[in-house]
Amino acid sequence: MKASEFLKKYERERAKAKENEHEDHSLQAHARERARHPDHLNAGTPFDWEDLEAYQKELERLEKEGPGGSSGDPDKG
Repeated sequence: MKASEFLKKYERERAKAKENEHEDHSLQAHARERARHPDHLNAGTPFDWEDLEAYQKELERLEKEGPGGSSGDPDKG
């Protein structure tokens, strides 16, 4: 590798480092970013995910059938 090629590569790497230096990597900044995209969840226990999936299925059912008529409802037998 020639010295001029090495210097160009080194300058590019330093420019990238300077760009990344200004980014905020704090927990608060990450929390703000997650708050901007609430439909992308990335937390919870497996039980939380099961509850969320059941809730989403119930919402879909309500949109199709309307309130009542749940297969798990003992009063509707």
